[in-house]
Amino acid sequence: MVSNELLTDYSDLRQAVRSARVMKEHQALSNLIKIDKTSVNQRAVISQKTSDLIAKLRQTKKPDLLSQFIAEYNLNTEEGLSLMTLAESFLRVPDNKTRDKLFSDKISNKPWAKHLRGGKTSIVSIATIALSIADMMISHGHNDSIKDRIKHALEILSRPGIRFSAASVMRFFGTQFVFSEDIESALAVDSQEVHSFDMLGEAAWTMADADRYFLAYKNALIAIGENNKGGDIFLADGISVKLSALHPTYDFMHKERVLKELVPRLLTLIEIAQNYNVAINIDAEECDRLDISLDVISEIAKSIAHSKWQGFGVVVQAYQKRAPYVLDWLYELSQKNNLKLMVRLVKGAYWDSEIKQAQVLGDVDYPVFTKKSNTDYSFLACAQKLLDMRDYIYPQFASHNAHTLISVCEIAGDNVGFEVQRLHGMGESLHELLSSQYGVLSRIYAPVGSHKDLLAYLMRRLLENGANSSFINHLFDQNIKPEHLACDILSQVEQDKEPSHLSIPLPKDIYQKIRQNSSSILLSEQDEVDRLYQKQQPWLEHKWQAKSIISADYVDDEIRHKVINPADFSDNVGDVIYATETQLDVCLKSAQEAFKDKSNNQLILQSLERAADLYESNQAELMSLAMREAGKTYQDAIDEVREAVDFLRYYANLAQKVIPKKREALGIFVCISPWNFPLAIFTGQIAAALSAGNVVIAKPAESTSLIAYRAAQLLLEAGIPLGILQLALGEGPDVGSYLASHPSIAGVAFTGSTRVAKLIKHNLVVNGNAKARVIAETGGLNAMVVDSTALSEQVTRDVLDSAFKSAGQRCSALRILLIQDECFDETISMIQGAMLELKLGNPKYLSTDCGPVINADAKTKLQGHIDRLSSQNKVIAGVKNELSSGYYVAPTIIQLDSIDDINEEFFGPILHVIRYSSDNLMDTIDRLNAKGYGLTFGIHSRIKKQVDEIKLRVNAGNIYVNRNQVGAIVGSQPFGGEGLSGTGPKAGGPHALHGYSRNLQHGKTSEQIMTLYDGHVEVTSLIKSSLIFDEKLIEKFRKEFPSVDTQFFEFLYETVNTYAWKHSLPGPTGESNELSYQAKGTALCLGPSSADALMQTIIALALGNSAISLISQKNYSSLIKLGFDKDNIFRLINGPSSNLFNIKQYDTILYFGDLMSVERELENRREEIIPIMNSVYEPWQLVNERAVTVDTTASGGNANLLAL
Repeated sequence: MVSNELLTDYSDLRQAVRSARVMKEHQALSNLIKIDKTSVNQRAVISQKTSDLIAKLRQTKKPDLLSQFIAEYNLNTEEGLSLMTLAESFLRVPDNKTRDKLFSDKISNKPWAKHLRGGKTSIVSIATIALSIADMMISHGHNDSIKDRIKHALEILSRPGIRFSAASVMRFFGTQFVFSEDIESALAVDSQEVHSFDMLGEAAWTMADADRYFLAYKNALIAIGENNKGGDIFLADGISVKLSALHPTYDFMHKERVLKELVPRLLTLIEIAQNYNVAINIDAEECDRLDISLDVISEIAKSIAHSKWQGFGVVVQAYQKRAPYVLDWLYELSQKNNLKLMVRLVKGAYWDSEIKQAQVLGDVDYPVFTKKSNTDYSFLACAQKLLDMRDYIYPQFASHNAHTLISVCEIAGDNVGFEVQRLHGMGESLHELLSSQYGVLSRIYAPVGSHKDLLAYLMRRLLENGANSSFINHLFDQNIKPEHLACDILSQVEQDKEPSHLSIPLPKDIYQKIRQNSSSILLSEQDEVDRLYQKQQPWLEHKWQAKSIISADYVDDEIRHKVINPADFSDNVGDVIYATETQLDVCLKSAQEAFKDKSNNQLILQSLERAADLYESNQAELMSLAMREAGKTYQDAIDEVREAVDFLRYYANLAQKVIPKKREALGIFVCISPWNFPLAIFTGQIAAALSAGNVVIAKPAESTSLIAYRAAQLLLEAGIPLGILQLALGEGPDVGSYLASHPSIAGVAFTGSTRVAKLIKHNLVVNGNAKARVIAETGGLNAMVVDSTALSEQVTRDVLDSAFKSAGQRCSALRILLIQDECFDETISMIQGAMLELKLGNPKYLSTDCGPVINADAKTKLQGHIDRLSSQNKVIAGVKNELSSGYYVAPTIIQLDSIDDINEEFFGPILHVIRYSSDNLMDTIDRLNAKGYGLTFGIHSRIKKQVDEIKLRVNAGNIYVNRNQVGAIVGSQPFGGEGLSGTGPKAGGPHALHGYSRNLQHGKTSEQIMTLYDGHVEVTSLIKSSLIFDEKLIEKFRKEFPSVDTQFFEFLYETVNTYAWKHSLPGPTGESNELSYQAKGTALCLGPSSADALMQTIIALALGNSAISLISQKNYSSLIKLGFDKDNIFRLINGPSSNLFNIKQYDTILYFGDLMSVERELENRREEIIPIMNSVYEPWQLVNERAVTVDTTASGGNANLLAL
């Protein structure tokens, strides 16, 4: 059983393991070099013997199937990647229609024919011929006369045939790499070889999955034991176990629960293994599970101390910098408990994902070596340690690398007390020769399970062996000499002047062109959590006092407003004093005076960089505030501080490129930030406005005034002058409304509801301030589409993050999940089961997954929605909520019949799920678009054509493919929506500062008031312009319209070059981030002069919009002559009419006269905020920015990284 007290192991050896996690690569290598004891002569002998063995292999043996395929279809080619994706997903697709789409998507228009050359083995040749024929049939040929006949034949015969053939090929792969479909069949195979059986399957997401895996392991152990009949444990079959398969929350944050529930399960398996004398190995998993895995291993060792059974085994990954220290700890553990342990040394199968994870988290360094050669060195150094530990450890060396295996055998000096291992279906001929030459036992790691369960396993094998640095990839390549493959890796690494990979920057440097990556805290590591706890200690019961920070002396209001922790009503976080109207007037006057001083711009940017450092050095306090005042969980609080830091650095850097000699500040900006991102958005708004040269009055949500006050103090401490930045605390309807409607301000940055954003705009107009900019980021009805090619485990992971992280209180959070009919039941079952494992509770506990909602009003609305739908039997699952103190709403799943059943956002942990048929998916998306929102949208599919179609169809500012749809990264995934979801420009994007500034080229405007005539205008259906503007076309425009300022055409050329292309943005490896621009739709070009209308129409059309314009007949005719379609432009003959403003056919208005007259006519006619442009030199208002983020590793791994 588990020890009564969950005591953390702080022994010297365990601390050494923790300290080595992200040590510098050169230091890790230096430590390994001290371990190596091989001589120069011994190294030369090893290389020669390896070269001889390779030559012998090539002469006498044939390459195995995997080697053949990898040699033919390299994973850094288009065909290789297509085959990998097809292999990863084909067998799990339940419906033939989707299978056909998937097959066509991956096979068509690929250069298969080039693979028909040369002597190939039968299976490769047959597969290549089939792929070539399939490609031709799918493409239907190029001759129109036979196209229909081929298409008809394809539909009747070929697709089922191709589908059947593809399924057969995938199953053939299964037989090559999966030993058997069940343990009984595996044991029935007549074989003299010994195995370690692995029950195929990935980590459990539900308790039902964990129960199923546990039963499979239990039954397999009994079957293996009965088959072994009590023989020598080192010469008998054993089993390998994944701890993550035995528990649905197997991570450090749930350590207490894991040790309480998982260890007894594992001990049950151990007891069976002991009774039958069967070896059981604990498989190695991701780096962030190592610390908790060692805790589990320690508990097992204590429980079986002094046992004569020698079958308890552990797997150690040589690519981890911690590997030699883990071996030292295991050796001491075996001595302390008087046990003989089996230790399987592997190089590691998750290298690419570990690199990506470290980059995403902003880790100090990588937990793994960045060079394959360094991993090889680590393996051999660790092998030497293990061979010296044979008194308490039975080493097992798993490798398919000839140099590695011969090195082990030569260094051992005998064949006693260790073995080598290989994977079933790989390295068979190599291990045969090795065993023959050295008399060493070779064990086979043999996966057992269905072909469907094979997929994730197969992908890892393909990727690690398809890498350019892989030995197996080159073993039978006659172009590479044996002596090259047999080179002395130890000497090579020792002489290498570059200890780490030059193409893999440190995590902090992956955004180096735009900013430094913010640092993080890893909640999977005991030492980092301990340091965080220690730093947070002073703030756990601290009471903060906050008041407005205004650049003048004033008398405080005597009323103090208590701040209560939404997770615990007994926790008084502090007090806030709200600003009075008199203080606000002083604040506004001070801001006006401060804006007159233009000498501070460079100082401001430097101060923002210093503020980022101050935020990081005060991270523990800021996290504590976010947790106690806003109900943030530990991970959410970490992310909150990181995003704020990223904003500070990003805008300070961006301003130096965007502002000087191009743009100028607008004046006073009122920044109204929300409670759900009380530090990140608060800071982002301020940093953007200040970077552009404005002065700022920050008004945070009253619910989170304390953290805003502390952040403002740090910003001032960093050097931002008081007056340039001021803080006004108070309630929105009072303080916020007063500031945001004042005639002296130049703009409002607002994040919140669409209703309040519209109210801000209305109040500005009422107070005669139509020119003030309103930058609004509002909510959304965010959806995700899941088709039957998606992997349920990935979908479950991403849905839980998207719907329930931050208690669903994110603008980007998933509200509507659309699942294809054919995979609905299986997918929703896993999501439901995984959701039920979430822990609802106080965020002060690391194990809490979902905290409270912000206040009583939020809870009442959300719970009312759940109760109402529950009475209609629509609620299909909900987490148990037994908490009495705090505003808790249980994560809940509600099934709806149609997309039409939901029309408003429920800002909390509620997920609505809807079935869809593949035939009506696009209609469903159209109906979603019709609701007017457009913030985030997720897609889970392996069919690229379908993904592309959805991306074009859906209205959303941020689209995420095969990943979650929350947590947009500053500078990498610019965030913001369209329609009812926001005005633009996107926060954290290259155009963000445009909203806070204006072009130095203003253009001429007048005071002419817009008047509407009484007539009725019937606007015909318009289509967006598709005319491509290039230098030659613009020159034609110059000649056609000589009266238009040349400066305008120069700007037009620059604008088109900016907005006509997609822009690749930086990000972690294994992820694609792309920013593109979509025309807003239709522009109302209202002059007032004919010359104004002409320029307005030209720039609107140049950016892909259509136009309703006051353009003259002559200019209209000229535009048609220059290439525009008549349906691109509707010409207003008599001017704008009242009914014109009532229609929904326009998306932006251009008018270079009195803006107030336009705003008054527009009032209450549209739900969304319609931009009104008074200059052609602000073209960002004519486009919607579209950020698309794709997890390019979703099909199994990062082929591009492995190709380095």
